[in-house]
Amino acid sequence: MILAGAVLLSVILFVPNLDSPKPAATGNNSNDANAGPVSDEGNDEPMESIVVTVSMPAEQFAYLEEANERFKAKSPNMQVELSNIESSEEAYSAWKQDLMLGSSSDIMLMDSGWVREFAVMGLLEPVDSVNTANTFSDQPAKLLAPLKWNSYLWGIPYDADPTIMVWNKALLTEQSRNEPPKDWTGFMELANQLTASGSKSLLYLPGDFSETAAWLDGWSLEDKRGAGYLLLNDESANRLEETASLTIPSTVLNKRLLGTEMENQRLLVSVIPWSDYKELSGTEQDKLLIDKSKLRNLWLGSRSFVVAANSEKAEAAFSWIKEMTTVTEQGNVYERFGKLPAKNSLYEISGYSGTIAQYPPSWLLPVLNDEPVSEPPAPDWHKEWNRWQALWKLYVSGAVDITSFIDSVTASSSDKQ
Repeated sequence: MILAGAVLLSVILFVPNLDSPKPAATGNNSNDANAGPVSDEGNDEPMESIVVTVSMPAEQFAYLEEANERFKAKSPNMQVELSNIESSEEAYSAWKQDLMLGSSSDIMLMDSGWVREFAVMGLLEPVDSVNTANTFSDQPAKLLAPLKWNSYLWGIPYDADPTIMVWNKALLTEQSRNEPPKDWTGFMELANQLTASGSKSLLYLPGDFSETAAWLDGWSLEDKRGAGYLLLNDESANRLEETASLTIPSTVLNKRLLGTEMENQRLLVSVIPWSDYKELSGTEQDKLLIDKSKLRNLWLGSRSFVVAANSEKAEAAFSWIKEMTTVTEQGNVYERFGKLPAKNSLYEISGYSGTIAQYPPSWLLPVLNDEPVSEPPAPDWHKEWNRWQALWKLYVSGAVDITSFIDSVTASSSDKQ
């Protein structure tokens, strides 16, 4: 018995405690289900996420995704969810609904003509606090104009694509002219000379109403300029009727060969977005003369970043916008897509070096900044503009004549007044 007890005691003393805790694992074990995410050693900043929604063609969105990846590489603590609604009207409706419900993206890239409407409704965050004096000085005044309301700035300009008037150099030379007509009377005199010599269609107006609006506004007096006033007076209505008799169908012209086709068809003048002109070859551009004196409402076709009023990530949102609107990024967008940048400094560069393919021309700088700055759009501008667009499409399709179009526009405008 004594011997058996001694053996049992020795077993108890030398067998390890089976209930003792295991030592902590060392190293990384990918099979350890309890292992958390690996932290960025030396970086104590918390991760922050923002949501960005834009509205643009697929190829432009692909580039924005590239820019966003560059941003995330520089800001590893920022997570950016980027999405695109290609249809601008779908984006408008979705943004308005989401903002009113308090469930919107932190950042949106929207048509600059919408910004005042959203600001008046209290749906946006002012951006004055992030726009320093230096930043303001590098942003074109005429792209800032539609973003202002109630003494605040509600958006940060991203780009612009204004409509320009281009003239057939060969036809002007044939008529012993080296510049376009300065006023409407001069234009009609030239048009009458050409029609008397056998020319029928002298003008190309596309199916998009914004080009037609730019055509009319280019001939308006300074006190009658502005998208909110287009076609609301007898003078512009009469000009549109006179224009209709000189216009070819919008399906006839191939914009990619604009200069050559204008020569072949003996077209005197056309209106096109700047980005279309920029994409033309040098040979085609040389056949055209840009009418620098008739550029109006450069904010038409421009886009701006806005931040939702209900966003809890405003500081992070502005940090992202600042990176997307650097001189480098804006220069890349111009070179790739032809959209005019919202940075004065890029226009200054072209005055010293480079070509129109690399930088926007320096002569646009005063056009973008000099007085008068056109009247910004009224808060309900988008609704009225859409109605004009719909009516214009009916005219272009042949469903109504130009008189019916003008009557519909002016009648509803009179009702509003």
